Amino acid sequence: MRIEDIGRIEPYGVMIDAHVIPTSHGYISPIVFNSPRDAYPAYAIGDGVIVNVSHRGQFVGDNNNQGRVTDEYQMYFEHSCTFYSYYDLLTSLSPEIEAYVGKLTGFDQKQVRIPVKAGQLVGRIGGQTVDFAVWNFKKEPAYFANPKSYTEGEDRFFLEDMFTYFQEPLKSQLLAKNVRVAEPRSGKVAYDIEGKLVGNWFREGSNGFQGPPGIQNQLGRRYWDGHLSISYDFIDPTQIKFSIGNFNGKVAQFSVVGNSPDPATIGVESGLIKYELISATSPNTPSGLFMGTVLLELTKPAKLKLEIFPNQKSDEISGFTTSALIYER
Repeated sequence: MRIEDIGRIEPYGVMIDAHVIPTSHGYISPIVFNSPRDAYPAYAIGDGVIVNVSHRGQFVGDNNNQGRVTDEYQMYFEHSCTFYSYYDLLTSLSPEIEAYVGKLTGFDQKQVRIPVKAGQLVGRIGGQTVDFAVWNFKKEPAYFANPKSYTEGEDRFFLEDMFTYFQEPLKSQLLAKNVRVAEPRSGKVAYDIEGKLVGNWFREGSNGFQGPPGIQNQLGRRYWDGHLSISYDFIDPTQIKFSIGNFNGKVAQFSVVGNSPDPATIGVESGLIKYELISATSPNTPSGLFMGTVLLELTKPAKLKLEIFPNQKSDEISGFTTSALIYER
């Protein structure tokens, strides 16, 4: 986008709605967020080839009118054999690209090879963010305790800093709009520590990141139902976040009352751990709505026993019931 059209940039790692585990893309918001569709042009960030264009005709998530009709586009750019970027949530394609790919509806996608130049118009955006990510397949992959759990989610292994390759003064101008001041400025998605509570988990039998077989073809696509992450806020990494794919039937994200104990310090030897959960953005916010308590126990380095007690304080809970669930890496 034109630098004057950008209102703020949110880095990698947000946990929100269906993005239960830290998301492997950032968000570029227009200066007027609630603008009409197609209000702002979007350009290619560098020379390359568009290799995939896809369409999303239905909202994916629990908390924003699930099932509502949408009309948005995603595209992947190949800048070299090992360096890629992508945009998502474009509200329209440029006439040249639309003429090439034809009419896309529903969840259509098309493999293409469309050469583009840096600064070339590729689409438009309005009334929402542009998702943005950069991948470098030459870099050392990020650490996840069980890489096999991430079929269809492998992109997060090779995420590259989204600001690194912009030239000055544009790089500094973009960083000035970034809401995260902590390093790394581009955010973080990989928090797993072997044998510790911190990081990503998947409910036993839920088939990891991609969810149960066939779920991607079903209305609602709740592949995230079995996801769990006990990680840190994407803007303030000192704040613990508890994000789960199924809390009373819906995805939910919480802060932890008292912001302790640190999940990076919790192992098998720690025994039962209780986190009281609030819906506030900060655990120190007095107005945060109390939601309940989660009871946790690492029974093995890669096995987590978990039970949520909605609306109950920690001192009301003495142990697990038969409703406890098992999560694994």
